Amino acid sequence: MQPGSWLAAWGAPGLLASVIVALLVSFFRVARKSRTFVSDLTGRATSAGTKQFLVVIAHPDDESMFFLPLLLNLRAHATFHLLCLSTGNYDGLGSVRTEELATVWKVLRFHPDTLTTLDDPRFQDGMKAVWAPADVAGAVAKYVNRHNIDEIFTFDDYGVSGHPNHISVHYGVKHALTNGLLPSSVRVYQLESTSIWRKYIGALDVIFTAPSSVVQFVSFTPWESYNAMALHSSQFVWFRRLFVLFSRYTYVNTLTQVHPSDKKTK
Repeated sequence: MQPGSWLAAWGAPGLLASVIVALLVSFFRVARKSRTFVSDLTGRATSAGTKQFLVVIAHPDDESMFFLPLLLNLRAHATFHLLCLSTGNYDGLGSVRTEELATVWKVLRFHPDTLTTLDDPRFQDGMKAVWAPADVAGAVAKYVNRHNIDEIFTFDDYGVSGHPNHISVHYGVKHALTNGLLPSSVRVYQLESTSIWRKYIGALDVIFTAPSSVVQFVSFTPWESYNAMALHSSQFVWFRRLFVLFSRYTYVNTLTQVHPSDKKTK
């Protein structure tokens, strides 16, 4: 058979079938690895009862756009807390967005008492707003110590989209970790940012997510991401609808641990 003749023989249906098979194999491969991560993350609670997990975000809707595979995989195994550092008031809709986030948190079956949205003049929503690492660190450390948090999940140093508020959250959490503001038992994980072509190939990115020690979670219910984002109705404009459909973060989260030795912060 001549090179490339298999493609001519199989045609588009065969190629599509190959992609579907590769996608399914990849999904189940990552899902199987996820079970190991679930056991590791939930197996050593430092407080009584289930482990206490904290997701730190910048704006209402970050949880739905970026972190749902993590939340959906672990919600039955731990108590999740969400700390949103701003109301997302750039367009004057802070109170509306705060209420939308509360609705989403309830619909996702998390307890209302584990959601905190700050309205702090130091943390204003905006593409030109850079939040001081020490201020973010103080807010995060206060929450962690008050609620006996075991693990923290947040953005990496690119913040998925490059938004300065996302990046500020990363450096603030890292500041808290590397400067001894958190209990030594607390582990911090950062959500991996990817190249733009991987970011927007949706579920297909699972094929390119290699098995590794990186914490990986896949979502088999992507419609939950769409439904959750739709509840942020003030933000659910056409390009965010497309984002939820085509973003890898609807289908897969990969996270790496941040170590105290990764000094120093900005």
